Amino acid sequence: MPEETAVEKVIDVVEDFSCPYQSAAYQEAFRSWRRKKQNPYAFRFTKNPKEASFAESQSAVGLSPAKTEQSILNRLGKLIGCALIGYLVAENILDKAAVMLMHLLHLHIELVFFGESRLYGDERLVFWLTFGIQFVKYLIPALLLQFTLRMPVQVSLPMKIYKPARLVLGIGMVMLLSIGMGILQTPLSADMEKYRIIAGTDHSENGRMIFHLLLTILLLPMITELFLHGCMFQALRQFGDDFAVISTSVLAAALTHNLPDAIRIGLVHLLISYYLIYTGSFWSASVLRIVHEIYMFALFYMESSNNAPSLQWWTMVLIPCIICTVAGIYLFLKRNRSQDKPALNTTYLNLREKLEAFFTAMPMVAFLICSVLLLVITSMLS
Repeated sequence: MPEETAVEKVIDVVEDFSCPYQSAAYQEAFRSWRRKKQNPYAFRFTKNPKEASFAESQSAVGLSPAKTEQSILNRLGKLIGCALIGYLVAENILDKAAVMLMHLLHLHIELVFFGESRLYGDERLVFWLTFGIQFVKYLIPALLLQFTLRMPVQVSLPMKIYKPARLVLGIGMVMLLSIGMGILQTPLSADMEKYRIIAGTDHSENGRMIFHLLLTILLLPMITELFLHGCMFQALRQFGDDFAVISTSVLAAALTHNLPDAIRIGLVHLLISYYLIYTGSFWSASVLRIVHEIYMFALFYMESSNNAPSLQWWTMVLIPCIICTVAGIYLFLKRNRSQDKPALNTTYLNLREKLEAFFTAMPMVAFLICSVLLLVITSMLS
């Protein structure tokens, strides 16, 4: 976009930004975060159309608004890329370090490679090491982003659910997507390793197996959402919800190193992002992720069982899905006759230019290259 056009058409990207499915307190806190001149990750500028200088960080620079937006996007790409590289390091180093430590302590644990790393040995140690690695690899980058972005908690983790009927419909939609994708992909999914470990638990200790399952299908999804739909998603929203949804969905898919998992998780993330926006709550994203994990475990259990799934089992899986979908559609139509739509928050770059500026930051490029290489390697070894 030519500089003179950008200067003539001034958009107040801070004050004019609107999230109709968020509280007034959220929107004011978001604007306050973006107004801070010492915040290098917020896109803002002076509103005087006669000046070609725009506020970036602590100084005014002679850039057009489009160039300034591109600079901030690239800066966010560098930060999030570094966080994602931290994820890869934790994912690929922690298990080796843990096994070495276990050997020093004379504990029975081994690491074997069959397409992907698998821990063997004492089942309690295997579960806690696997769970701990899964937990830490999401928690560390999430905390890094929160500490660096310094976003108010009410912005990074909005809790109030706007129009719960949409969440009911979202649960039904996630169930349908989970069934459709899971039936085809469960046998091919590397993500099911965490459920294989639980299934290998001594069945004489049902309490321990249930406890392990609850940690896996309740706590891990919430930590995953903390990373993907916490301050990362909220920081990217300043460039438009469509950009935030697409970019985080690509990253969520890239975090897996298995093609079936990448397709499934990318689609699930798209759906969760939609309902996060239209309900305005982090809780919605967490609930939908938990529902997806519950259904994936149910489908894994069916696939790994020696007996063919019975009609009763299919009924238990399908009936909640049908009920939630029908109830959600009914409540949505009953309570949303006005069909209010979210505001279209415009900035100076189009969607392609935003994605290009974000994904060409060097740490982000390094993360994507490593993810593709890991995908190829695991595909060849499996």
